[in-house]
Amino acid sequence: MDTASTQVYPQAHVIADADDGLVLHPDRSVLNHGQQRFRAGLAQIGLTLNANNTPSSHTLAGEQPGGDVLGFNLRQYRVGKHQSGKGPGGHQRLGYKTLITPAKANIKAHLAERGRIMRLGQNWPQAAVIHKLNPPIRGWAHDSRTWVSQATCSRVDDLTWVQLRSWARRRHPKTSAGWVADRYWPRRESRRVFATPAPRQSQASLTSHRDVASLRHAKVAGHRSPYDGDWVYGSQRQGRYPMVSPRLATLLKRQRGRCTYCGLFFQHADQLEIDHINGKRQDSRYANLQVLHGHCHDAKTRDQAEHLPVGMRDKYQNTEERRDRKRSCSVLKQR
Repeated sequence: MDTASTQVYPQAHVIADADDGLVLHPDRSVLNHGQQRFRAGLAQIGLTLNANNTPSSHTLAGEQPGGDVLGFNLRQYRVGKHQSGKGPGGHQRLGYKTLITPAKANIKAHLAERGRIMRLGQNWPQAAVIHKLNPPIRGWAHDSRTWVSQATCSRVDDLTWVQLRSWARRRHPKTSAGWVADRYWPRRESRRVFATPAPRQSQASLTSHRDVASLRHAKVAGHRSPYDGDWVYGSQRQGRYPMVSPRLATLLKRQRGRCTYCGLFFQHADQLEIDHINGKRQDSRYANLQVLHGHCHDAKTRDQAEHLPVGMRDKYQNTEERRDRKRSCSVLKQR
């Protein structure tokens, strides 16, 4: 039952947690008063509030600080001045920082779901087990990537390895651990991966939680606005802009507003050009495209022209560097 919509205060210390709702306020008396009014409202319709499912706790102090809501744990930690969070305006240091991590109950349920799939697939081929495990792993990792989840993902990957090792040993109880490791964990580059022993084109491999990159929310710089005309900042932040082509906006977001040739950030007045990395204009995949400054594009074309086939060289790459003199020839000739 949802008690109220979530309200976040910069200096909140006390939380009241319900089944799928969260209320924060810096004063406990305000929460107690709100809880009493909520109980009175439920009593009018013949319902009661379960105290076990609606605990109140402190986010910074107490025996069990923080609280769980919607599969995540919200808690504050005391830190030094260099890592401390700041209040409204960014002037006052609070002396603590707020971290949102996956809840223990959420992690336990995720591990239990994968254990159920492994028990059902004890006699399945390895590729079938991988195809059943990959979707929930990717979904759980993408749901957690917006919070502080790197340490949790590493721990979950380690527990996944323990589950898969038990699954493999039950299939081959009379073989050595080394043979089982070589059979189900072939070496890929510098690490072992749970994958099928097949060619790379048709190889099925298990997705790792750590392979999903974290997504950090960046605050809007200064007084930026989508309507201020700075299409470079708007494109690299959201990946779209009304006056910019979707391809250019997507590339700006992927490159985080930085030129891949010189490493400098793009400015509003810069001339930007889309470059084909391998020189093939027919290959217009995003993996083969990048945004460069106009002068960086010219320099990259000059440097790459010697290594490209004749048909792929830019015929107009030297139009800006004219020769010092042009040989003249007589128009009229003696007959």
